[in-house]
Amino acid sequence: MSLTKLQIRTAIHQYIDDPNAKRWADEPLDVVTQIVYDDLYTDILQASPYWNSQYDQVNTPLTVPGYIDLRLVADGGKLSKRLYKLQQVMADGRQYFSKDPRDYLLQAATFTGDLSTVSAIVEQRYTYQLLGNQLWLHPLGVVITFAELRYSYRPSPYIGLGDTAVVEFPDGTEHALILAASAHAMIKGGVEDANPMLQLAEVARQRMLDMIRRRPGIIQPYTTGTMTEFGGT
Repeated sequence: MSLTKLQIRTAIHQYIDDPNAKRWADEPLDVVTQIVYDDLYTDILQASPYWNSQYDQVNTPLTVPGYIDLRLVADGGKLSKRLYKLQQVMADGRQYFSKDPRDYLLQAATFTGDLSTVSAIVEQRYTYQLLGNQLWLHPLGVVITFAELRYSYRPSPYIGLGDTAVVEFPDGTEHALILAASAHAMIKGGVEDANPMLQLAEVARQRMLDMIRRRPGIIQPYTTGTMTEFGGT
């Protein structure tokens, strides 16, 4: 069951007994729904790091001295979706790994051919580092063709959707979004007791997460890292 933005908003108005939008006009109610929407999607991606995956190709030249702007294209960056967590980074067909200060490659080299002049060269392996909205690729300035990013993402903002647009949400679990947004709306002014609605919303949220965890695919890490560390930085 896929619901449109209008259908979700209408359902919320009905749950809070405000069918004519007297207490909550559509615009401020959409803002509340947006906040809940992002919170629930964070829960989804924490429970299943590969619930969704976006592939973007970033052509050279990278931003000097060698990083990728991780903001949306509309905001001046290079990504087509709202980044949540990096899953894979490649450049020039080479796999990059999350930067660790301990990752250095020690090489012996001679510039004259005379073995008596052998010197040690210390350099990092091919790694990436997140600095704010920037993804730095080390060593800097060596990407020749293009970089490839795969990442999980939060969908397009709810408030930016048209009324007839289908809201991206796990199929059949929209009740979690509707009930949670309704509970938040009922708290306004402390006029009504929102606890029963909050309890229903939590039950729906747990059912949603149970459904997500049952989906085949990568859900738990096969490494010793924590769930936060799994899948990227």
